[in-house]
Amino acid sequence: MSASLLIEVLEELVNSHAKLYEVAKNKTEIIKKGDIESLQQVMKDEQAQVMSIQKLEAARMEVCRKIVKTVHNPTISDCLELLQPADAKRAGEIADKLRSIISELKDANTLNQQLLRQSMQFVNVSLSLLKPTKQSLNYGKPVNGNTVQTDSIGKISSSLLNMKA
Repeated sequence: MSASLLIEVLEELVNSHAKLYEVAKNKTEIIKKGDIESLQQVMKDEQAQVMSIQKLEAARMEVCRKIVKTVHNPTISDCLELLQPADAKRAGEIADKLRSIISELKDANTLNQQLLRQSMQFVNVSLSLLKPTKQSLNYGKPVNGNTVQTDSIGKISSSLLNMKA
């Protein structure tokens, strides 16, 4: 009874992690496109999937506690030692598949994190280029210490876009 329940929960965990992996791959493409609205929707889908996985993980822990009563937080490996050989083999195969999917998911999330970091750096650089500065990049007569007079009317240039060549 407990063995079949463990196998069922593990299969559901594999399916949920596979769905989350698909969401992560979709998220990668959306990040590459720079589509913020789609990214927000994907993040909602991702959050729903994570909540589902958390519920399944709680169910797995409950089933494992029923199988292994001597350990407070039993692992799948702890359970495999107490199952019948056929059930242990099947549960072990599913657990290996789960580990593999989790590893792929971790790699996809790392890639997404790097892409988001690069996007943020690009936005910061773009904003810093457009942001007004008090110092001019042109040669000219110093006015008020640090600033430089750059135009013929005597105004202080306040942006890269306002400078004369």
